[in-house]
Amino acid sequence: MTPSEKGYFMKSVGGFSRDKQKTYIRLYKILEANGFENDAAIREQLSVKKTNIHSIRNFLYAQILKSLRAYHSEKNTQFKIRELLDYAELLSEKGLLQQSQHFTDLGIALSDPVTLPAYQIIFQTQQIQLLRSYDEEEKIKKTDEIVLSITESAEIIKHAYITRQGLTKALFYVNTYFPLRNQLIKMEVYQLLHELISLPDTEKQNYRFRNSRNAAISLLYRLLNDWDNALHYQEKTIRIFEQMQTQLLNRNIPAIGAYYNYISLFINKGDRINYAIQLKKLQALPVTGKAEEHYLKAVVTQLQLDDIIFNKDIFNGKQIVRDTIIFLEEKHPIVSIYHDTLLRLAAYFIYDKNYVEALDIINKLLNSNFHHSLRSFVVHVKLMNILIHFELNNFLLLPGLIRSIYRFMMQQELKYEIEKAILNFFKRTFVVTNPTQLEKEFEKLLHQLEYISNDSYEQQALLSFFDYRFWIAGKLKA
Repeated sequence: MTPSEKGYFMKSVGGFSRDKQKTYIRLYKILEANGFENDAAIREQLSVKKTNIHSIRNFLYAQILKSLRAYHSEKNTQFKIRELLDYAELLSEKGLLQQSQHFTDLGIALSDPVTLPAYQIIFQTQQIQLLRSYDEEEKIKKTDEIVLSITESAEIIKHAYITRQGLTKALFYVNTYFPLRNQLIKMEVYQLLHELISLPDTEKQNYRFRNSRNAAISLLYRLLNDWDNALHYQEKTIRIFEQMQTQLLNRNIPAIGAYYNYISLFINKGDRINYAIQLKKLQALPVTGKAEEHYLKAVVTQLQLDDIIFNKDIFNGKQIVRDTIIFLEEKHPIVSIYHDTLLRLAAYFIYDKNYVEALDIINKLLNSNFHHSLRSFVVHVKLMNILIHFELNNFLLLPGLIRSIYRFMMQQELKYEIEKAILNFFKRTFVVTNPTQLEKEFEKLLHQLEYISNDSYEQQALLSFFDYRFWIAGKLKA
């Protein structure tokens, strides 16, 4: 308990009485001072021998809970609402219907139908119990009104449940199957999208549920590579945050997360103008304390890396990469983004033909105990590891690395075309020594990847992890 809660408890059980303190109060003071768990030690402190310590403990526990409830009843809306319900039911049972109606009306007024619909249902049900003093015609009319109100509250609860489930599923699909190359999951995504879009998005809805609904829909459209619709619904979450009072958010991190998702969509769409505009807005968001400031910096860093890798902006990315390496000297506040940052750095060093630095980054990923939720993430880390050793002429390592990733893909039942094409290329070429033959193999792989990437979902795999086409083009040009 907090000091103020402890003070309230002692005042409520002891008051201003000068009588000898009750046993359970003495027990409280002993436990507060010493924290004894042993009953014999407590008996010794209480100077009693036959007292049932277990019963006194239970009684003390019950008194503490009653004290906490009373203490918080004036500070917490839901505590107050439940207290009003207790009064209403107690008076109703005693036949004092008018007085019961007073507390029922207070409860209905206090329980916001948008944020606390369950309490609306409870009080409206209590309202029906109070209609027994009405004449039949008035009772029927009032009952119909109350049932309509209960139905509306029930719909809000139902929509909230669907929204929560929808966001949970959307996050699971994105974190597990992005880029979406599973036809069965794609059908489930369309079905979930239909359910969420059919939900109302009005001021009557709780802002949290509106925000969750729009965020979930945006994630699903992202999975489907529909960037315009993904942006449309993610922008709705941004507008909700902008209209809210800061204290309702409790922290600024949800707003930072919404902007992160929003800006990343502009990167996927290839819209660098709006990317730059929104990134400045993100950087200008108010933060409270070092933790939020560090969190914001982590998100901005990741977005900047995403932008230079997506656009192959190697020259202008040098300073961003230097700043990122300095930033990573401190503990990263977001574990999943930390590993995405490392992957981007490895990609940058490969594009820049700095294979030693790239290998150092890849080894950090391979030696990490973190399990990335994206199933394809580990595959591409392993493929990039093979690529780096290929470039460093560590050919003796390649057979073992190739077998390892092949087994991993079989175990995970990953049969995606891009990954298979890359893996088969390395299986064929690590023994090729003829430069002309090797060039032909590179050309063959490039044609394969160009053909496969006609499928927008396979294309997304190249853009999300590592664009092998850019690497091959550099090899052929050289």
